[in-house]
Amino acid sequence: MDERTYSSGALSVICSNLTKACEKQMRPAEAEQFRTIGTYFATQATKSEAKAFADLNGLIAQDLEQGYPQVASAAEVAGDRGALRCMTWGKKVTSIHKSVLARYEKQGDALLAGNNLFVCEACGFIAIAPTVPELCPICKAPASRFVKI
Repeated sequence: MDERTYSSGALSVICSNLTKACEKQMRPAEAEQFRTIGTYFATQATKSEAKAFADLNGLIAQDLEQGYPQVASAAEVAGDRGALRCMTWGKKVTSIHKSVLARYEKQGDALLAGNNLFVCEACGFIAIAPTVPELCPICKAPASRFVKI
């Protein structure tokens, strides 16, 4: 059994994702329960849980250098084309996240001046633009799949 300990911030994010999944599956009661639990954990999270840029960059580099190749290898062995496609999208999005973090580290809030932050719910692509993209460049999802942050 995998025995992990999750921070309040991580539990809040997990509950947020479960809320969205329940909403998409038309399960409003369950979505509301996960939203309530997620809100509780969000209030318990401390500022010390926030990762520094160096920590985030290290985790991203680890995913790109080790995580994605391991997933690709396992998917190829299993002959799972869906997992390979998901892994390919994930790797592209993770590379974009790395680029966005590097740009934000250099430019700060000036990077966001006059722009909005949009996230593709299908693949996690981050767009920094004045208006929502018409199409996700990674997974080709339409503008309706983007959420403004």
